[in-house]
Amino acid sequence: MTAVKINAFGGAIPATDSRVLPDQAAALSQNAWLYSGALQGVISPKPVRPMTNAGFGKAYRIPNNYYDAAHLEDAVWMEFANIDTDVLRSPVVGDSFDRYYWASPSDVPRVNSLARIRSASAPYKLGVIPPTGTPTLALTGGVSSSTEARAYVVTWLSAFGEEGPPSSPVLATGKPDATWTLSLPAAAGADQTDYNLSKARIYRTVTGTTGTATFFFVAEVAIATASYADTLATAVVSANAQLPSTSWSPPPADLQGFVSMPNGMIAGWRGKELWFSEPFRAHAWPAAYTNVVEFPIVGLGVTNQTLVICTAGYPMVATGINPSSISLSKLSAFEPCMSRGSIVAAPEGVYYASPNGLVLVANGIAQLVTDGLVMKDEWSNLMQVATMRATRVGNGYFAFGTKRVGFTDSAFQADAWQQDDFSGSYKGVFIDPTNQRVAFNSLTTAVPTTNVFNDPWSGETLIIRDDELYRLDLSDETSARDTFLWRSKVFQPTDKKNFAVMRVYFDVPPWAPTQNPVRDTSEPQTLKPDQYGLVRIYADNRLVMTRELRSSGEILRFPSGFKADFWQVEFEAVVRIMSFQMATSVKELMKV
Repeated sequence: MTAVKINAFGGAIPATDSRVLPDQAAALSQNAWLYSGALQGVISPKPVRPMTNAGFGKAYRIPNNYYDAAHLEDAVWMEFANIDTDVLRSPVVGDSFDRYYWASPSDVPRVNSLARIRSASAPYKLGVIPPTGTPTLALTGGVSSSTEARAYVVTWLSAFGEEGPPSSPVLATGKPDATWTLSLPAAAGADQTDYNLSKARIYRTVTGTTGTATFFFVAEVAIATASYADTLATAVVSANAQLPSTSWSPPPADLQGFVSMPNGMIAGWRGKELWFSEPFRAHAWPAAYTNVVEFPIVGLGVTNQTLVICTAGYPMVATGINPSSISLSKLSAFEPCMSRGSIVAAPEGVYYASPNGLVLVANGIAQLVTDGLVMKDEWSNLMQVATMRATRVGNGYFAFGTKRVGFTDSAFQADAWQQDDFSGSYKGVFIDPTNQRVAFNSLTTAVPTTNVFNDPWSGETLIIRDDELYRLDLSDETSARDTFLWRSKVFQPTDKKNFAVMRVYFDVPPWAPTQNPVRDTSEPQTLKPDQYGLVRIYADNRLVMTRELRSSGEILRFPSGFKADFWQVEFEAVVRIMSFQMATSVKELMKV
């Protein structure tokens, strides 16, 4: 008996020759969703809303009433021009301002409150700057026979209650019961607007029993206050809070991005520098917390309490519960990160795309999870790795390329113009490293992809294409699915055979088109909008037959008069295929 039967369908394994693949594996799997074992297309993206700003590459949802994916439209949406914009919510529990922070390579880090976002008010620069001038002192009065030395500093506060670093100190010696009048540095109008400055705080030194002078809080005044007369006794001032912000400073203006970590920390980077915020104070980034790594940082990912640093060379990990005690480790695998957008955090670790394939960093080890699945040259041919944008869909890694930005001038030809390259934005991949049967699947789209990212509230995959925001709704079983293309392994009988008949069992889903009334018998043919699907048979690498799928389980006959050593079947369809059978005779087919 010579027959072929496929009851479960799997993904492609490009690194393995088609002749030695497992029976359920594919030589080609495109736009296929294979988790159930049946063969069907991936969920078609469902429109959510048009982008308000044409050409913008990132959107961020702030829910109004519900966090779940069913209420994506019931939300406030922020849009950003740069696709590499990172948005974080305030790490402060019960933040009364409900602040949101964002950073991107094309702008300084920003902050805004939810109320201001709702009203479309402009954001502020993140951080609080120190006063630009040095305060001055004037002493009057006093009857004490003793004198004391004091130093005063001034800090500025934002309307969000964020305190900045102190000014340069002013020092004087005088009677302790005198009136110490401090002239305060004036805040420029642009600084007040940019940093949301509203108040100033005054601190003065109190010398302890050990001889150490410490700054203690004296007073808080409006930002426009020109002077303050200090008459407080030392015993009163020494009971106040100490100056907390001596080392605080705004984040670097060229911070490329950031991620949220446990214990209220935020980690960001620029170049080879790794920066950390003060815990639960997103506006304060002490320079003392900065670490320098060996290679330029491409992006960051967080898994549990570990920060994965994806660089242009060796990956690194950072661990620690406080930014003052961060420990860096360099991993042994040389797996450079090719794309910031390819970094995806998952429960099992952090994934990113290297020149060799998909890398998983977990438990201090960088592992190439596509090793044995796809070769290095195939990886670069199947995907535009340098522009990958990825998310987590179920347990799988879902990614598309995006456009390469051109340039507008040429050193060799003054009138030459380089246009944006959209070629990679039509191709994607879906890989499930945890499921060998699902394996590797290529994705295609007719509309160029601008960005792919996760909604942080629901975990849903969001896609921007042609200034429209879409989602992948895996929970909706009635959602339309893409047309898939699936080609089997190469089957080799014991000797040359002429297979005579086949049958395909399938379900017709609700999104399937109305079928054409007359069977199309042309050879060859491409799938038409009024067809359920096509099945193609290849013999010795030659297309020998194309049949239209019209009825599940229908017996379809092969052309006669030839024999072949190697056989493949290919499906291009919109229906859900459960099994395929072919044999050398109808009698033999009935026994399969």
